[in-house]
Amino acid sequence: MTTLPGTVLPAQEGNIRYGFANFAPLFIATRGLTLSQVCEIAGLEPTTVQNWIKRGWVAHPEQKRYHEPHLARILVINMLRKGMQLEKIACLLRYINGSADDRNDDIIPDSELYSRLCTIVDDVLLQNITEADAVRACIAGTLTDYSEPYPGAKEKLSAALTVMTLTYIASVIITKAENLFDSLSAERI
Repeated sequence: MTTLPGTVLPAQEGNIRYGFANFAPLFIATRGLTLSQVCEIAGLEPTTVQNWIKRGWVAHPEQKRYHEPHLARILVINMLRKGMQLEKIACLLRYINGSADDRNDDIIPDSELYSRLCTIVDDVLLQNITEADAVRACIAGTLTDYSEPYPGAKEKLSAALTVMTLTYIASVIITKAENLFDSLSAERI
């Protein structure tokens, strides 16, 4: 079963590429999500999310409510953590958007980053792309409408998205290998 990246939610055919738009109704209907709701969506323990906040990887919730940027950042971290060390993910996010608590230094909103990453991942997985050059070409196509806040931001974002996409592909391959191993071990290797 395919899930929306970074979540435990089942992905319907074609809805991965809609990225964060899949969660828009939640924020329209609420004043933000509670920690338990965020954890249900991401399949995380509350202590994990609280630790990420304490380390500065996710902005502090506002009046104990998590909004779009919080959830998007949590989902990006969660979707990459199987293939990359958490400290490296945090460094990559700082490279793109600086401090999690300061949105003024962002080159892309976290919800848009998640959405673009989902679109790229969907394209890459559908086309069975594993080569870095083909991933970069896919990313370039996804960023044609990106408006950079300063010269060089698009190049910076493209480089980070390449790392993120390759990391996610690696985690998908790792999961497939683990599932195959589990089926073999069920036969008593």
